[in-house]
Amino acid sequence: MSDAWREQAPEPGEPRAFEFPDVHSATLRNGMRVVHARHGRMPVVSAHVVIDAGAAAEPASRGGLAQLTASALHAGTNERDSNQLAWDLELLGVQLNTDVTWDAIEASITPPAAQLADALAVLADVVRNAAFPDGEVGRLREEQLAEILQRMKEPRALANDVVGRCFYAPDAPYARPLIGTTESVGAITPSDLRAFHRDRFTPSSCTLVLVGDIDADSATALAERCFGDWTGTPAPLPDLIVRPRHEGPSVHIVDRIGAVQSELRIGHIGVPRSHPDYFPLIVMNSIFGGAFTSRLNMNLRETHGFTYGVRSQYTFRRGPGPFLVSTAVGTDVTVRAVEEVLKESERLRSEGVSDEELTNARDYLIGILPLQMQTTGQLASALAELVTYGLPLDYYDNYRDRIAAVTAEDIRRVAREHMRPETFAIVVVGDAASVREGIEGLKHGTVYEVKPNGGTA
Repeated sequence: MSDAWREQAPEPGEPRAFEFPDVHSATLRNGMRVVHARHGRMPVVSAHVVIDAGAAAEPASRGGLAQLTASALHAGTNERDSNQLAWDLELLGVQLNTDVTWDAIEASITPPAAQLADALAVLADVVRNAAFPDGEVGRLREEQLAEILQRMKEPRALANDVVGRCFYAPDAPYARPLIGTTESVGAITPSDLRAFHRDRFTPSSCTLVLVGDIDADSATALAERCFGDWTGTPAPLPDLIVRPRHEGPSVHIVDRIGAVQSELRIGHIGVPRSHPDYFPLIVMNSIFGGAFTSRLNMNLRETHGFTYGVRSQYTFRRGPGPFLVSTAVGTDVTVRAVEEVLKESERLRSEGVSDEELTNARDYLIGILPLQMQTTGQLASALAELVTYGLPLDYYDNYRDRIAAVTAEDIRRVAREHMRPETFAIVVVGDAASVREGIEGLKHGTVYEVKPNGGTA
């Protein structure tokens, strides 16, 4: 049999058909919102409670409080201790998942449809009546502190945690790690969790998302049964202050004596999720560093062999999150890798993109959407994102059309407006003695030595 077919890469097929399910919204008498979509043929329902209680809402002196609060939702309620809660969930065949971002805490379950009423009653108890017992909070706090210390020893995690305080001014919440610091987490008490829960977990600051084998009327009725008598008023959210640590370029080195690799993080403050340039930005990023075939990966991995992989991304939040290039390279090629990132950034701004690059990026983003929206859990998460960022519930109806409408001129414009290599902050976690002279030779602003646990040297 001839092997000639191996010499020709297969052509991409037509994008899979995709239609986002109809979405319904209702508001209970107490102000809690219910968002519903019927989906699939499997008798399951994903229930997500989205709470306006992200890390940006926590006091600066208690960084990591939202993370600890989310973890402690598993520690029991006023009616169920942690063992009883685990047993009740086990009997229903469901797992309680909690997640925290800068903008929200989510508590979610995916029970069989026949068990939804009982399972949602348990989820409501967790969200409404979390007890935060002293012993359990103390244990979870120690676990979080141990994780912080562990992250300080692991170069990749350390680089990710350091980026915030290198990009953002000290008074910006995004300057601290989402998980907190040893100082801030060590100061958290069970009373802090109870106060945070009282102030942020209220009907009007929560949305229940239900996706699966249930109709809209039944979803609203079930929400009323489980949450309708809940009361409370949220405390005002703190002002979200977001400004750069340095107005111009800067370099930040976290010294790891003898390290054979450097973790690199390069970028600056980006834009909020609600920005009107969202679609051209995600297409641009796919071309620049967001896909395996991106310019950065072809340069640093395929052409130069500096790394196993490099990626760029916009981390979208309510406020302007970071635009970030992330990779790990050998110590001996650290400076050369930084130079190539800067060159590719300038090339994109000056030359724009080819028609082939643009077509491939649009087709890729259009093609993967159905894969990201297959399960009830994926759809519920997508709706939770719309709720968190105040986007319209029909947002995904024309999502692919808006990607397809992005032009080469759009890419060139947003690259010039939103990618500013002349102000990039460069973060290097590596052997300072080996890289400092070369980094200084780049003449990319002041070089700071950053301590893993905070501050500069």
